[in-house]
Amino acid sequence: MIIGLTGAYVAARVREGVPAPGWFPDPSSHSAQRRWWDSRAWTARVEPGEQPAVRGRRFHGRFWGRSWVASLVGAVVVLVVGSAVYTATDAIHVMGVASLVGMALVCWAFYRFVNRQLALDDVIGPLEVLAVVVGTSGAVLLVAANVNSWIIDGPGIQTASALVGLVEEGTKLIVPLALFVLGRYRDPRAGIAVGLASGFGFAITETVQYAYQTASATGPNFCGTGTVDSSSATVVQEQVFRIFTVSPLHWLWTGIAVAIAWRLWHLHGRRGTLGAVGGILLVMVVHSLNDSSITSTCDNPTATSLLALLRWVLLVVMYLTFRAWARKSTPPQLVGQVSRGWDPKHLPSDRSHG
Repeated sequence: MIIGLTGAYVAARVREGVPAPGWFPDPSSHSAQRRWWDSRAWTARVEPGEQPAVRGRRFHGRFWGRSWVASLVGAVVVLVVGSAVYTATDAIHVMGVASLVGMALVCWAFYRFVNRQLALDDVIGPLEVLAVVVGTSGAVLLVAANVNSWIIDGPGIQTASALVGLVEEGTKLIVPLALFVLGRYRDPRAGIAVGLASGFGFAITETVQYAYQTASATGPNFCGTGTVDSSSATVVQEQVFRIFTVSPLHWLWTGIAVAIAWRLWHLHGRRGTLGAVGGILLVMVVHSLNDSSITSTCDNPTATSLLALLRWVLLVVMYLTFRAWARKSTPPQLVGQVSRGWDPKHLPSDRSHG
């Protein structure tokens, strides 16, 4: 954790806001209005303009990109090959490596996708992102894994499920908040990148851990009864499901929390703390409710199956929530180039400062 945190701190360099401060067509308004961009975020300052902002088309423009599509395809190939070899040989290290590489590629695919919408490369570099991933991976092993194990061994799995949001979201915010306090990556877009990277670090580490725990039947038994199925087919099924549904929730939750907090702190300073903390707590509650739902349906197979389906719905809802907050930071030069779903919306307006 210290190595990653130190690396991200040292690698950080002062970057000028892109583009420079100025008045631009208001992307959140259909009328001829201009809004002030302070070089890092859209502010509430608006004034009459000459023409409305150009809007993108859904699923067009910068939505698609070779880098993120190729990474996603690569993840599928790695998992298919790794799963086939593991099933044939029962060599758990093969599934562990496939889970590591597959999960990392899915993370990179999502990061490159968001980069196309927000131009994250303007505010943070890949090595800095990697350092945050490493830092949070260490935090998972030092903090979340030990605290979760202590709660499971003590109060029990139901208590652990109820507190998991506090434990795991708190763990994922250690590195981003430490860097913010140290004066690094305070740009809202850089904050989103750091938040996603922290979620990636957690997702990759936990996914690899579960590959070994499921195969050895040592993972958490949420229902507390029976024997955990450790067959190769079950390991493959659970790992694939985890990589494409459960793990993405980790970086979406952290991304939402950071997108809210960094924007409010940038625009309002300390006055934005109440809203920032509220956003973080809301994410923690949703996380805990998601995990607690698993233990509440142990005696009802139908409910368990329905819950698995609803987790896909939750994934979509969390992505839309993340997008709703992240797109408030879509920079002026990309407005109209990104798909319509990533155009900034619902920005506050204050004409008294126009």
